[in-house]
Order: sequence, then C-alpha cells, then structure tokens
Amino acid sequence: MEQQQLSHGETRWMTRTFPLILACDNWQDPRNVGMAFRLADAFGVEAIWLGGTTPVPPNRKISKTARSTESWVPFVHQHNLAEALVELRAKKYTLIGVEITNQSKALDEYLSTEVQQPTVLVLGAEQSGISKEVLEVLDDCVHISMYGRNSSLNVATALAIALSAWVSRWQ
Repeated sequence: MEQQQLSHGETRWMTRTFPLILACDNWQDPRNVGMAFRLADAFGVEAIWLGGTTPVPPNRKISKTARSTESWVPFVHQHNLAEALVELRAKKYTLIGVEITNQSKALDEYLSTEVQQPTVLVLGAEQSGISKEVLEVLDDCVHISMYGRNSSLNVATALAIALSAWVSRWQ
C-alpha cells in the first residue's frame, strides 16, 4: 500500500492533558510565544503562564504563529512570575528551569529518575535566559545536551525538545 499524507480532518489524536504548566519568563518575540501555544496544544500542557514582559494575546504575530491555539490553550499573564511560582510550589508543583547553570542536570539524565507531577517548566528570555529572581525560586534546572560549538538553542526549539522528552517520560 502506498503511503499517503493525511489532511487535518483525517488525523485522529487522543486528547490528553498533562499536569504540566509552561512558564515563559520575559520572552521578547511574539512569534516564539505563538510557537509556545502550538507546542502546548500539541503536548497537552495544562496552561501557559506568560511572565513579566512576555507578549500576550491578542497579538497579530502570536496569532499568526499559534494558528488559533491561543484561542483554546489556557493562559494567564503573571506580572511577578517568581511570586506566582512560589504560590504554585505551595500547591505541590515542582518548579524546573530549562537553563544551563552550574548545577543543571542533563535533561535525559534528570528524566531517567523519578519525575514528580505536577511540574512547571520555566524557560527564560531569548537573550538573557531565566531571570535571577525566578532562578532563585526553582527546585532544579535541566539543560539540553548539545554536541556542536554553539551553547544555546532558540527558546521555542528548546521548549519542543523539553516537552517531547517530558511527555514521553509520563506516557
């Protein structure tokens, strides 16, 4: 039988929501925020928290990249993300930054151990990473192992890798 690409109407995915919140710490580019909405929808993220100066819907560039997912993926704008994260910890969420630090663990190494639910994944601004105030409240940080000369990825690319690994671990 010849393999054929399916249209959107022909695809059937199981709808599932994981106990996972994505927190965007002072992101700058609305197109990256739009990708966060698409990825959150694709990987069953519970909600998106748009922290600090992160662009929020309605926004033409977010909408264009999000392809309508900002219409149904729950989100809130958190002016003080660090304070909001502390409140989530009180509700038994584990706070994990996706950031290279002097104490971060490789993502695959971290996920090979018992991973707590529910979780908040925090990703920082495109140029400066996770803010000092937010880093101070996190339980742990993970980084994506890289083997080339560059030390960073686009934030939406890093988010896609982290979400795929996290959700695969929980399935």
